[in-house]
Amino acid sequence: MKQTITLDELNQFEQDYKSNLDNEILSRTILKNGINASSINQELLRELKNTFSVDVEAGSVTNQRHSGRCWMFAGLNVIRSILLKKLNVKNIELSQAYLQFYDRLEKSNFYLERAIDLSKEDISSRLNVFMLDNGNQDGGHFVMFTNLVKKYGVLPIEEMPDLAVSQNTSELNSLLSHYLAQGVMEIRDKHALGASREELLSIKENYLKEIYKILTMSLGVPPKEFSYEYTTKDNTHVALKKMTPLEFYKEYIGADLDDYIALCDAPILGRELYKKYTCKYVGNVEGGDKVVFFNVPLQEMKKAAINSLKGGDLIWFAADVSSQSLRQEGYLADGVLKRADLFHLDYHMNKGQRMTYRASFCNHAMTLTGVNLDENELPNRWKVENSWGKENGHDGFYVMSDKWFDEYLNQIFVHKKYVSKEVLDAYEKAKEEETLPFDTMWINMQ
Repeated sequence: MKQTITLDELNQFEQDYKSNLDNEILSRTILKNGINASSINQELLRELKNTFSVDVEAGSVTNQRHSGRCWMFAGLNVIRSILLKKLNVKNIELSQAYLQFYDRLEKSNFYLERAIDLSKEDISSRLNVFMLDNGNQDGGHFVMFTNLVKKYGVLPIEEMPDLAVSQNTSELNSLLSHYLAQGVMEIRDKHALGASREELLSIKENYLKEIYKILTMSLGVPPKEFSYEYTTKDNTHVALKKMTPLEFYKEYIGADLDDYIALCDAPILGRELYKKYTCKYVGNVEGGDKVVFFNVPLQEMKKAAINSLKGGDLIWFAADVSSQSLRQEGYLADGVLKRADLFHLDYHMNKGQRMTYRASFCNHAMTLTGVNLDENELPNRWKVENSWGKENGHDGFYVMSDKWFDEYLNQIFVHKKYVSKEVLDAYEKAKEEETLPFDTMWINMQ
């Protein structure tokens, strides 16, 4: 074949296509139903029963609506399971808008701090382009969630409910994106004129003051104190004393978030096992904990997840939910979409190759709430709590095949007590390697 596509080659492509009658038959199906609907493996769906030998109480499914806050919803779902037990209630939902307020404020500060750091670099440098494109958006990682909780606490959703802007963040994202870009421009212009760091910080402070106003008008005023009343499972009315969100977290949830670690299965080219990876260009709270990934063998990650569920604790995880999944039906199963068969393609990339070449990446965070173990205590399917509302999946819950776990699940955050001594020892000994933010592990979950 020549460098350009010629008319002769187009004619040959067409002849080859028409020479196979199956192509025309399949085309009619695809044109009518779409690619995914035409490639569903119904036989596999019948194998994935919606029952689990280990099933942890999780509360009612939440809904992130039209926002990229999955990482925050999944984190709140993990810690509210502790609250359900302590308060002895059927359900409680923690305010996502409350943490969202401080996340966007902290991200704005983080973003402008990086703008100051990078002001000496060309605006078209790869790092500047990364920060301009990714520095202030809805998405995040588990450590970004724990940074917020450790600094600001949590409160019930009744105290700061999800309303128009928190549920549909496109308008807020656009406003902040434009306004912060102007802030970066002013910082860079002043730096070019020889401004001191103190002068650049003054510009940042002025922008943060205005962003605080934007967030308050759009999301509401975060309560500094609140009192809470609820009814227990045995219909007892309880009124809690007035307290701050941080006091509420410490007294009624109390989990030490420093005891959770990231276990990753990220076989990306150049990323080694039993090594910690971090990046100073990914985060939200300036001076908070860094986002750190610790690469371990897949089976170690699975063992820790099973131990956690057996111990009654839910697990935050991140994965490529866009691959081999049925959103409405509620299935995450490798092979459920036989698209390569549908188009007669030779597709053979493995997990590491897909991640290295950016065909697959962490794009969504959810919560593991159950697992089904066979007679040999090996997992064959997992129960997943999503944040897409009850109208998707099985009342909002999904069935994940164990093979999908292998192929598309990239990281879990789990309490250290559920991790083997060998892995913990390796974790404690491993030094953090600072990386650039360009591989797929650094993409924020939406």
